[in-house]
Amino acid sequence: MKKFAVFAVFAAMGLATVANAQYNKPSGISLRGGMFFPSSATAKTEGKTWFGVGIDYKVKDMSFGNTVGQYNTSMTLSVDYYGKGDFSHLPVMLNWVSRGDTIYYSMGGGLGFAKTPDGLGGNDTQTEFCYSFAVGYEFSQMQTPFFVEARYIGSAESKLNGYGLFAGIRF
Repeated sequence: MKKFAVFAVFAAMGLATVANAQYNKPSGISLRGGMFFPSSATAKTEGKTWFGVGIDYKVKDMSFGNTVGQYNTSMTLSVDYYGKGDFSHLPVMLNWVSRGDTIYYSMGGGLGFAKTPDGLGGNDTQTEFCYSFAVGYEFSQMQTPFFVEARYIGSAESKLNGYGLFAGIRF
């Protein structure tokens, strides 16, 4: 599952790059990568810093009454992957994103596909509820917007909870 998840994220990144090269309009795709820091002592036995990647796709722009200035809201679908050793998590979530000029906030929930050690030398695979909260800063002066974000990812499997620091681009 780990190899498939990494392949799927990188394949999506490749398709997004090709799509962006052919079209000038925004595609609604965001790609991110960075470090994940598990909060569980059990998960930290694999390492205090894990690798994480993710992709967001804007499903719909939303409007709530009068919009002021550059403020907007949207719904996104996201797929992330983070893990190390015998631990991995693939959360698939629907997110609410609120943007100002350069700062944005996000919160979401969905299903997570988790793999953790079972204590008997094997692995336990579960499908469970997961959620996230994020705040980010977008450097939108460039042609392809670059962003940095801090994200908390939680799960019903508390061994996989933690914080992430990510950087990415929007197409």
